[in-house]
Amino acid sequence: MKNLWQPGEYITGRNIWHGRVFTVWVFVVVEDRGDVIAAYTPPGTVWKSPVDLAGNDVRLPHGEWLLRDNIWHGHGMVRVFLKDTAHSVLVFLGDGDVRWWYLNLEAPFRRTEIGLDTTDLHLDVVFPPDLSEPQWKDEHEVEEAVAFGSMTRQGAEAARAEADRAIKWIQSGDHPAIIDRWRTWTPPTEWGIPTLASSWETLPTEIS
Repeated sequence: MKNLWQPGEYITGRNIWHGRVFTVWVFVVVEDRGDVIAAYTPPGTVWKSPVDLAGNDVRLPHGEWLLRDNIWHGHGMVRVFLKDTAHSVLVFLGDGDVRWWYLNLEAPFRRTEIGLDTTDLHLDVVFPPDLSEPQWKDEHEVEEAVAFGSMTRQGAEAARAEADRAIKWIQSGDHPAIIDRWRTWTPPTEWGIPTLASSWETLPTEIS
């Protein structure tokens, strides 16, 4: 495995579908313990999302797509990736507390020379600040993906099972992403706004 990233280092994350980049995120590393990576996207960060050839937003990797620039707004977001785990947790920061916790189902991350890659599994779960009453999100997209053939029924069932497992883990209080630190956390001012790696379009060799 490559050396661990240091706090304040910029990394680029990609959502890869069908051997193509579908979404590009940009982060400042908060912490990299090898098995847990916490990375921050501050307001003003430019990231890339897919659109169809007419310029309309695309949610699923069906047909042709292009990538366009977006700007991250709000209070910023910390994303926590866990090694060999089929989900990450997005912590949407607020003023004095977390705005919400967001469970994102995805393939376990793979380290690359510029950051990390994964494949989104469409299904999401949103938690309020107190972690009560999780709300399922984008279940219809899973069914659309299965109908289209970009996701198997077995894969959809596995994503749902992982979501059920993650919900229990989160609500048990033992999940490494769910810590009180994020409720009042603010980044060092010297970190600035991260920028995309120049080679973000190239699919590099996997590191680990």
